[in-house]
Amino acid sequence: MVQRVKPLENGSYLAKLEREAKAILDAKLKPQGSPDKKQHRGSKTSHYYSNAPSMSKEKFLLRLCIKGQFIDLASSGGIFSKNKIDLGTLVLIESLTLPENGEILDMGCGYGPIGITVSKIKPLLKVTMVDINPTAVKLARENTERNNVGTIEVLHSDLYDSLGDRTFNAIISNPPLAAGYGVIHPLIEGAFVHLKEGGYLQLVLRRGTNAIPNKMKAVFGNFELVSKKSGYKVFRSVKTKADHVPIFFKAASDEGKKRKAKKEVLAD
Repeated sequence: MVQRVKPLENGSYLAKLEREAKAILDAKLKPQGSPDKKQHRGSKTSHYYSNAPSMSKEKFLLRLCIKGQFIDLASSGGIFSKNKIDLGTLVLIESLTLPENGEILDMGCGYGPIGITVSKIKPLLKVTMVDINPTAVKLARENTERNNVGTIEVLHSDLYDSLGDRTFNAIISNPPLAAGYGVIHPLIEGAFVHLKEGGYLQLVLRRGTNAIPNKMKAVFGNFELVSKKSGYKVFRSVKTKADHVPIFFKAASDEGKKRKAKKEVLAD
């Protein structure tokens, strides 16, 4: 059965989503250092952020109207926010300040609402969308064709694994908070590696609004609260200096020096 969500007219749909969001208890983040092994990167679970999501024959057709753009999106079971556009996604899109040119990465794209909207608003941008969920990747590819944005590249990828050494002007994500810090921390750390100097990482959060921005600051040396609405907060970190060394890089470097010193002592 195909369901159509009405366009965002007079704020009615946004208000409905806000009411629904308040009525739903989001899955809490796992404590730092203790990610749920069943939801860790590379594990095969029925969670939507997985290589093996639960399958369903449910089909949905959603319509989004935002920043003057109408977008039709096919969705199905086994996908995050399968039967409605997530309110956090809408808050994130509304908060974006996009360049006219450059490369944008939509990390954990799902069926494509963020990346497709970005491409419609700024058609000169080169947009790449990635997701670990093969069903999401399939739907995202179908939706790029449905919305006539064939310039978007959609890749099946566990975070940055399929991107090689590519770099971007911005990395945008409504991250899978229920997957825990075992996914969120590598997402932030990898963003520093895959951003051009002056590029930024922008995340929307409803949980972890203290711990995750602190992680962003540890990696980038900065973060700012860009927007907040209906319990959601949007944070941005900018890769400001080529000589900034994130804490996790420093820790790895220090450990390498310790190993080298130990070898030298043993050699003596």
